[in-house]
Amino acid sequence: MESYENDVDFYKKNLRPSLALYQLASILQPKHQVEILDPAISDFASDRDGPIYIQDTKKLKDLRFPSLERRICDMDAICISTSSFDWFLAKSMIKRIKERDNDLPVIVGGIHSTLADSYILKSSEVDFAARGEGERTLSELLAVIEGGGNLGEIDGLSYKNNGAIKKNKDRPPLTVPEMENMPLPAFELMPPGIYGKLTVETSRGCRFKCAFCSILFSRTWRGLGPKAAIERIEHAANYAGKLYGDEKSITLVDDNFTADGKRSEKILEGLKDADLGDMSLAFEGRVNEIMASNTLHLCKGLPIDYVFFGVECGYERGLKLIRKGIKTDTVMKCAARAKKCGILLHYGFIAGLPWETKEDCLNTVAFADRLVSEHDGFAFISWFHIFPGSELWDERKTYGIDDGLEIFDSLHLRTKEYRPKMSPNLSDDDFLEIEHEIDKCNLMRVLNHSDNGSNSTEDITHSAFTKAGRYCLSKTRGYVQRLELPDNDTSLIYIDPTR
Repeated sequence: MESYENDVDFYKKNLRPSLALYQLASILQPKHQVEILDPAISDFASDRDGPIYIQDTKKLKDLRFPSLERRICDMDAICISTSSFDWFLAKSMIKRIKERDNDLPVIVGGIHSTLADSYILKSSEVDFAARGEGERTLSELLAVIEGGGNLGEIDGLSYKNNGAIKKNKDRPPLTVPEMENMPLPAFELMPPGIYGKLTVETSRGCRFKCAFCSILFSRTWRGLGPKAAIERIEHAANYAGKLYGDEKSITLVDDNFTADGKRSEKILEGLKDADLGDMSLAFEGRVNEIMASNTLHLCKGLPIDYVFFGVECGYERGLKLIRKGIKTDTVMKCAARAKKCGILLHYGFIAGLPWETKEDCLNTVAFADRLVSEHDGFAFISWFHIFPGSELWDERKTYGIDDGLEIFDSLHLRTKEYRPKMSPNLSDDDFLEIEHEIDKCNLMRVLNHSDNGSNSTEDITHSAFTKAGRYCLSKTRGYVQRLELPDNDTSLIYIDPTR
């Protein structure tokens, strides 16, 4: 019971709502009655007893969604936003919706709908797939569903028509004035006491195109003006009372907040006079842009939770292969500057890229360890996953990855058995050695600190564990976190956040 309560507490403190749901709701509300079934309170279960293991295809096939199934009565349309990684759950939900009411229109949006629209229309019971930015597409589609009209005139829409797949012309991205004039997100619809963080968007896209990245608007970036950006941040801060826990924060979900250095500087300067209450702020940027601006210095006077940037590889050859556009020495200089300014940095790394050997991965681990050992912060090392929209996806067959979009119809992509396909140069022993090396980095810091006379786990600055034995990111620094590979005992667990 104590362990379960600790899990829920940790989960809620670090959970953030899907901004797309609340932004779209605010746009639709003037003309439609909108109800949100927030993913955090959307439960699931199986008709079969016992745990739902990640490789148990029978139980996964029988997944049910009780809250969703109860609430679809009297709905005129169901809209689901999904990524490629979450498409399996979305497809399972759609199956249950259609079992209850086959005539209920199901509309899917999000990045997977954009990149795999024809496939999901052919292989699932989806009626409509919105491609690209859905703010205008969804409004126009609902107007046609409600009052009639020509589906063929809705840009950015793919749909079924008498057994055929129709794909309308692409819709151009929203302009900056259109983005600035969107109503503020309808956070009043957000369930209370579930999330520890709120999300705000001040820009879309990125001016770069890293080989592993699948964001929709690479090499394209649009940023709200400083005044509009600050207004959205202050709007989110007004809903601090709906959040869980004492350490409440706002995360900017921009793909790259620092793409325009002058803009980001003006926003940070303006936030010094803004009323954020007791909310802290986190955002993501790029190392080279941060170093070329006054960003870190301006952060000194603000309640910054952390600044995140992706490093990905800890060796120069890897950075060139993914076309990251940075060097390891620039990362170290940025980390040193952040430490001097008292700003906590979070670093993202990837292990197991298709060309990587064990030595490459260990080089990344060693660099991450050196980075946080010398300059504090947190290094997050994730195992590589391949996604549609990335250049590595387009080149996957050259690495022996012969699967297509059907791989996202199941959870097989997440299993330990599939890992060697994405990382063909690594053996099972290599995976274990890489994981053990990460654990060893953290253990050595704990031991070294203990040798200096500390006896309390909570007093060990670099300790990766709480008394309960789990990770506690809010109380540790100089820490390398890894995501474990799932095994045959890995199961899906619904953690009821309302408890």
